[in-house]
Amino acid sequence: MGDGHHHGRCRAGCLCCCICCAKAICNWYAFLAEVALTAVLVAAFGVALPVRTAVTDASLARLDLIDGGGPRNGTAAAVSLAYNLSLTVVHQNRNWAMRAELAAPLDSELRFSGRRFGGARLAGAGRRIAPREAEELRVLAVSPPRGAALVGDGGGGAAAEELARERSAGVLELELRLAGEVRYRPLHVGRSRRLGATCPVRMLMAPAPPTAPRRGTTHLMVFDKVVTCY
Repeated sequence: MGDGHHHGRCRAGCLCCCICCAKAICNWYAFLAEVALTAVLVAAFGVALPVRTAVTDASLARLDLIDGGGPRNGTAAAVSLAYNLSLTVVHQNRNWAMRAELAAPLDSELRFSGRRFGGARLAGAGRRIAPREAEELRVLAVSPPRGAALVGDGGGGAAAEELARERSAGVLELELRLAGEVRYRPLHVGRSRRLGATCPVRMLMAPAPPTAPRRGTTHLMVFDKVVTCY
């Protein structure tokens, strides 16, 4: 009888140990689940990956310097730039849970040889890019017939020399600059973040098509199919 009572106490003790072990295992798995959930929430909403920008397409029907097309500065005549340019800019929202929303207008600026010659507004404030989606914007820039004055120091002599050098090499280099502000929703806190990018666009020069007007017009094609901006 004493042995039966002893065995019963052993079985009860083993049962208690099993229950304790099961509870410990459940608690451990619950802890791991909480850690994993916290990591997922932090990755989704705690760290916002900046929007990535690239130029995926470009075409330039004209880029010519025109002497005396702008105002004079001292004794040197300003040089104007006649152009007809089209670029496709893609903004990639790499976040998988937060949308990107423009907090200020997104403006573009075009430069040649370090001098600004044109620009355009690409999008207004409030434009959104869904998570893991891309937004495609077009930059269309056409100068007046007599061109637009180059904005920068040093007059037009340096720009003329640079254009002649690049035409001789068969490759033209332009620069696209973007400036704006972005917020990441729905849990973005604090100030908006700067959305800025510089895109070095290199284009391969090709002969003008037979239908092109004969006014020094240069027909160009994209040199780099995808230009990553920084």
